[in-house]
Amino acid sequence: MATREEVRRRELETFAQWAQQYREVKGREERRNVLLRVLYSDDYKMLTIKLILTAVMWLFVGGAFALMLRTQAGLTSTGYPVILDPSYYFQVMTNHVMDMIFGSVFNTVFAVAFYMIPAMNGSRLLKWPKVANAGFWLSNLALFMMNLGGVENQYLFTFLNPLRASPTWYIGYALMVIGEWMEMASVLGTSFEGRMKGKLVPTAAGFIIMDMIMMALANISVFIADMWSLLSPIGGLNLYVFGIPNAEVWKGLFWFADHPLVYFAPYTLTGAIVAITPLYARRPLYSVRFTRWMIPVLFVLGSSVYVHHIVDDPWPLILRDIFAQTSTALIAIPFAALWLVFFITVGDPRKIKWDAGFAFIFAAAVWNIIGGIQAEPTQPTPSVDPTVHNTLWLPSHFHIMLAIYSVGGLLGALYVIGPDLFGRKWYSQKLTWLHFWGWQAGMGLFVTAFAIAGFYGGIRREVAWPAFYEVYYQLAMIGGWLAGLATVFFLYNLVMTLLYGEKVKETDLPLWAVQTVAMERYAMRREGYKEEELPPALPADGMIQVVTNEGGSGALAVGTRMAQPSTEVDIAKRLGTVKMMEEPNK
Repeated sequence: MATREEVRRRELETFAQWAQQYREVKGREERRNVLLRVLYSDDYKMLTIKLILTAVMWLFVGGAFALMLRTQAGLTSTGYPVILDPSYYFQVMTNHVMDMIFGSVFNTVFAVAFYMIPAMNGSRLLKWPKVANAGFWLSNLALFMMNLGGVENQYLFTFLNPLRASPTWYIGYALMVIGEWMEMASVLGTSFEGRMKGKLVPTAAGFIIMDMIMMALANISVFIADMWSLLSPIGGLNLYVFGIPNAEVWKGLFWFADHPLVYFAPYTLTGAIVAITPLYARRPLYSVRFTRWMIPVLFVLGSSVYVHHIVDDPWPLILRDIFAQTSTALIAIPFAALWLVFFITVGDPRKIKWDAGFAFIFAAAVWNIIGGIQAEPTQPTPSVDPTVHNTLWLPSHFHIMLAIYSVGGLLGALYVIGPDLFGRKWYSQKLTWLHFWGWQAGMGLFVTAFAIAGFYGGIRREVAWPAFYEVYYQLAMIGGWLAGLATVFFLYNLVMTLLYGEKVKETDLPLWAVQTVAMERYAMRREGYKEEELPPALPADGMIQVVTNEGGSGALAVGTRMAQPSTEVDIAKRLGTVKMMEEPNK
């Protein structure tokens, strides 16, 4: 067994090599003008900022489509074209779903992945940055293609022959999947690029890596489904390669990917929450070992829960009935366990130093529990699920899970990491709180109105409905506009932060990463992990100095601050964490 000093020496040598490589990256970056940096960047922070700004753009595009829908629905129950002609109503619905999920959420997930992994492992290096940048541009340009289908773009109905999307939608979807594969490959390569031999990756990074693998595998089936449709009569190209447009094949293959899709944000968000929560709780995660075991469990269940979407279709019994009931019900267990760890770690909420960032994260946990309770009695039950899936109960459920839990939680993570990422403090704390309360109130009103309407039998995916339901659509309209106003506050604050925010002291590695890795190392040592297994200790002050060693050989070493053996204790004292004050066992 290697001594702690030997382990530390190997870490120092690796950090020195990474520091020199990152210097070269920064040198190349500084030689590019602003336009070239936008088109291509191999600096992890610049790529992250580019992804975030793109996600915000799609948030507003998709949000505009949402407000068109909600306003049309809130002003008339007859389908009379107050805002939208009925022929465009479902096109707007399609574009809203695509832009919010693939444009806003996916770009944010990739931003978190490309930023958090290099920061937490200390490398600050991207693997295959050309692949990542090309995938970014390809997936976003492809999404524009998917928006250009016109009235024919009835994606949400393509499971029902002869309704179909436009050829540009199918081609765009295929190109977008290829772009996503490229970004996922770069994320996975980055995780290996920054991993030291024999060392475990931080738990937060483990969730993100698992998420990328799950979605990359799931995209195989949706790519096949997309090609099946494009090359059949339903694709609009008149190629007839597959002859009959088999909607059941399309649907089965599609949902194999598109239910893992709804976990793409939650799993990476879980990684962010695992990293951020100890910073506010001022103590390590309650059980690192237990949390790490949830990674493979969630991978298996997240990849199989899709089948409740095909419960009433002519698929094999083991898929349609057995898995539909078991996997959909079982996935609640690891999520419940994760939130149990979260709330135990947080402890007394009155002792938390609250800001809008952690408020978003805490609210995301609460809403995920509410959404899970809402779903579990219905989705795992084949006799009930087909009916419920066609009511407004379902839009209520997935807006809880995607808008308030996933998007809300990711917004919270952005508020926490923003100062390091942008190099500036948030321009206005008041605006962050206005954003938080406006988003919670607006989306909360929206999902509550739809849940009640669905309970009373309100049918979704309709352009007209009995007047009885109109009050619920009106409440949803008010909630949508309130959430939209809150998002305007967020955009204004973001722009003002980038332009006029107070500059923060710059460190090589973000201090949030230094602190969360230190606390995880302490917890892992306490739980019986071997010293040589622990994630590498980051420098206590976040600075990595590349110097020539005293022997004069020209070899690189890292500044003396990193060589301190009690980094976790130093950081614990800085945070005022009572339970980490003891010197760890040698």
